[in-house]
Amino acid sequence: MKIGIKIKLAIVLSSVLLATTLTLGAVMIVNQRNALEFQMRSMASTITDEFANDSKMPLLQKDSLAMNLLVQSILTYPGIKDAYILNENLVIEAHKEVHDIGTEYRDKAGILAPEGEGTRLLDEDDLAITFVSPIVFKQTSVGYTVISFSKDFISEQIFSTVTSVILITAVAVVIVSLLSIPLASGLLRPIFRLFKGTKEIAAGNFDYRIPVKGKDEIGELVRSFNSMASELKKKEILKGAFDRYVSTQVADEILKDPDHISLGGERRDITVFFADIRDFTAHTARMTPEEVVEILNRYFTIITEIIFRHNGMVDKFIGDAVMGVFGSPVKDPEHLENAVKAAFAVKSAMSKVNGLRESHGQTPFHIGIGLDTGSAVVGNMGSSVRMEYTAVGESVNMASRLAGIAAGGELLVSEYVYAMIKEYTVAMEKPETLIKGIERPVGVYNIEDLKGRWKQEVEINVMDAIAKIVSEGIVL
Repeated sequence: MKIGIKIKLAIVLSSVLLATTLTLGAVMIVNQRNALEFQMRSMASTITDEFANDSKMPLLQKDSLAMNLLVQSILTYPGIKDAYILNENLVIEAHKEVHDIGTEYRDKAGILAPEGEGTRLLDEDDLAITFVSPIVFKQTSVGYTVISFSKDFISEQIFSTVTSVILITAVAVVIVSLLSIPLASGLLRPIFRLFKGTKEIAAGNFDYRIPVKGKDEIGELVRSFNSMASELKKKEILKGAFDRYVSTQVADEILKDPDHISLGGERRDITVFFADIRDFTAHTARMTPEEVVEILNRYFTIITEIIFRHNGMVDKFIGDAVMGVFGSPVKDPEHLENAVKAAFAVKSAMSKVNGLRESHGQTPFHIGIGLDTGSAVVGNMGSSVRMEYTAVGESVNMASRLAGIAAGGELLVSEYVYAMIKEYTVAMEKPETLIKGIERPVGVYNIEDLKGRWKQEVEINVMDAIAKIVSEGIVL
C-alpha cells in the first residue's frame, strides 16, 4: 500500500511541529521555573526591605503598638511564616509571640556577619528561607527586620505553575499532532499573552490584566498571573497612601531620597496666605464635636482643592485656619500670581457655599484671608524623630497678622504686595494699621475683585473645584 504525498506531507509537518512544540515546552518549563524561583526570592527580599522602611519611624519613636501592628500586618501576606523587628542591639522589639519581646534574637552572629549592606539572605533550610534587612536612618543601622518565608508556599507556587505549563505543552502536542498549525496557534495564544503580561509587569504596569477565557489549566495560570499583578498593585497603593498625609509635592521630594531627610532649610522667595474662619468658636458652641469636625472638613476640602489647583501646598491646618504656601517646595516664578488667584478663589468659593447654607437656613461661615510675599526659610524643621516641611520668616508672620485683622469676606494684602498686583485687581485702601512686630503703621488693601485673565481663570477654577468635590459625594 502506497502512502500518498498528502499523508507524507502531513506526517512530516506534524513531526516538525511536534518536535518544535516539545522543544518549546521544555524550554518554557525550565525558564518558567527559574524565572518564578528568582521572582519569589526577589519578591521576598523586596518585602523584607519595605518592611524595614515601614518600621523605621515606629522603632525610632519606640512605638511598640505600631511595631506589633506592622508585624501582625506583614504576617497576613501569603507565604510569610514569621517576622521580627529588632533594635540595634538585636533585641526583639516586636514579634507575634509576646513572650519573645525583649529577648535577644537567636542568630546574632548571622545578622552581624559582614556580608555587605542592604537586604540579604540570612538562613535557608528545608522549611523556610529567611531574609534580614537593616533599618537605616541617616546612613546608620538603628535596627533590623527579619522575615521567614515558607518554602512549601514557594514550592507550591512553582510546582503549580510548572504543572500548568506541562499540561499546556501536553495538550498542545496532542492537538498539534491531530490538527497541525491552526489549533496549535490558538492554544499557544494565551501563553503569548502571559509573556506579554510578564513584560508589562516588568515595565511597572501593575494594572495589566489578562482576560480569563476558560476554566482549564490555562485559565488557572492566567488567574495566577492576575492574582500576582493584584498583589503588586496593592504594594503600590500602600506607597500612594503616603500622599494622604503630606502634599503631593512634599511626598515626591521625600520619596526621591528618603534616607537623606534632615533638619534644615534654604532661603527662598515665596508667597503665603492664611485663611481663618471668623467667630468659628462662637458659631459652633452648641454643636457636637462630630458636627464641628464635619463642617471643618468640608471647608478644608474646598480650600485644599483650590490651593492644589494653583500649584500651592497646604502647609498646615491650625484649628479653623489654613496656611497655604506657593513657591515651595517646588520653585515657581509665578508664586505671587498663583497665590493671589488661589486666595481670591477661596474667598469666591466660600461666598458660594455660604449662599447655599443660608438658602437652607444654616449659619454661614465667613473667612478672613491675609496674604504676603517675600523671602522666607523653607525646609524640614522639628526634631530628629518628628519633623515637618514648613516655612518661617517675615512674610509668613505678615500674612498671619493680616489674616488676624481681616473681617469676614476680606482678603488683605500690604501696600507692597498691592503695588505688584494692582494691574489685575480691584482693591479698597483701608486705614493704615499697626501690625505686631512692625514699628510704623502699614498700608493695607482689601482685594475686592480681580480683572482680566486672572478673573476668568479663577472663575473657571472655582467652578471646576466645586464640581469635582460634589462629584465625590461631599455635601457643601
